[in-house]
Amino acid sequence: MKREDQVVALIPVREGSQRVKSKNFRNFVDNESLLSLKIKQLKEEDCFSNIYVSSDSIRAKEMALDLGAEFLDRPVHLCQSEARWFDVTNHILETVPGNPIAAWTMVTAPMFTRYKDAIETFGIKIGEGFNSLLTVEAHKEYYLNEKGRPVNCNFGFWHSYTQELETYYSITGSLYVAQKSDQLKWNYWVGTKPYLYEISRFESVDVDTMEDFKFAKLLYENKEVIGD
Repeated sequence: MKREDQVVALIPVREGSQRVKSKNFRNFVDNESLLSLKIKQLKEEDCFSNIYVSSDSIRAKEMALDLGAEFLDRPVHLCQSEARWFDVTNHILETVPGNPIAAWTMVTAPMFTRYKDAIETFGIKIGEGFNSLLTVEAHKEYYLNEKGRPVNCNFGFWHSYTQELETYYSITGSLYVAQKSDQLKWNYWVGTKPYLYEISRFESVDVDTMEDFKFAKLLYENKEVIGD
């Protein structure tokens, strides 16, 4: 990544939410919604030339503009659950001017804020042959399949300690980074050689259900203690 390369933040949100009503706009903490909180987190990191909110929502547009972000209008049919995700992401990317490094910054990850470090890391890793970056959480745990059979371990005599297990990584959905043109070529956020940017379990909390929303709210309200 060259010094002059632009890096933009993309925040995709929609008016409706299947599992949590008005998830992106309801009060999360201190009269902040997930959307308003994410915009402020991105601005505080000061590593993006532009912050774009993509939506069909008037509420999202008003919030974005009030907080100093820019708004990308998205057709209603591309904000429905039936829409193919690559159609959605490609449309959003095509509405972004130029060919910047595009970082997908999800409102559903309120505990993750290390954007500047992640972007700087991506710039270094490009020189090492990586073509994208995504956030992951590392796991060394015993996994079974649906039939109760070991996937990465053995029962009985050959049972191993967790520290001897191979490390597996779960995609957290907090951040994806790659060149805009590459993402359009791949029809996806990351390429064939992504850099796995490890984050903590605390940072990797993803808000998908009401239980997640309440759990994330509890964590955020106590982040000064829990995050240490």
